[in-house]
Amino acid sequence: MKKRRLLTTVSLLGAAFLAGCGQTDAETTREATSSSAAEAVEVTTVTVAHTQSSAPMNYVDENGESTGYEVSVLKAIDELLPQYEFEYVPTSDEDLLIGIESGKYDVGTKGAWYTEERAQKFIFPENYIGASSIGVLIRSEDAEEITDLESFAAAGKSLVPISPNNAQYNVIEDFNAEHPDTPIELTAADVFEISDAYTWLLEGRYDGYFAVKTAYEVNVLAEGAPYSQYKDDFSYFVYEALPTWPLFNKEQQELADAYDEAFLQLEEDGTIDDLMIEFLGENTFQYVKE
Repeated sequence: MKKRRLLTTVSLLGAAFLAGCGQTDAETTREATSSSAAEAVEVTTVTVAHTQSSAPMNYVDENGESTGYEVSVLKAIDELLPQYEFEYVPTSDEDLLIGIESGKYDVGTKGAWYTEERAQKFIFPENYIGASSIGVLIRSEDAEEITDLESFAAAGKSLVPISPNNAQYNVIEDFNAEHPDTPIELTAADVFEISDAYTWLLEGRYDGYFAVKTAYEVNVLAEGAPYSQYKDDFSYFVYEALPTWPLFNKEQQELADAYDEAFLQLEEDGTIDDLMIEFLGENTFQYVKE
């Protein structure tokens, strides 16, 4: 009886062992199947164009690597999209726009603002990627009196001419519509060198230069900047921030949709805020006027 009971016990243990092995084998099979399924996801290469000297938004660093705020956001988005692999191509503004429209590039970033003309040529996603702060560069001697665009207008100050094709021209038009009693004289620009604007301000020919904040920081404030000798002569105030967008080829709606979904995840987990602080020094979304 004891022997039979022992054999029965051994038999039960053996059965349990075999059952465990069977379960382990099944789990291994499921894991292998799942792994194979993951490996079977078709990966599409996405060619991403970006401007190469538009720091801090998009540029090539000293190691030849694509970087900048917008490029870094796209790199983070790539990490969330296993079905895509992003390849980055530094290029010029002109080649970027022509290349996206023709299909040479799938998407591109250049600190691009929305225009009706661009909306005809490219897909704009639901979520803008960044925001570019714009404001007015003035002479330091006027800084106590002029602290914002309202006080600039009320004092009857003049702006360096702006190209009608520039989104900043539209910003001043909108401001004038909202302030009919104190409009800013808006002069359409001919082609001129950026250095002219700084010279004209110093000479007193104009009182303000409506410029992107990062351009002011790179051209005036940065160590070794081309106009750093004038940094004590100038002051700057932010008016608002204009959203900047990645531009997608017209055939890349699925990619644009995937971008939107991933961007919202990055916004929720704090990645967007972290990258803005890293590259821009602050979250510029706070200046966007919805």
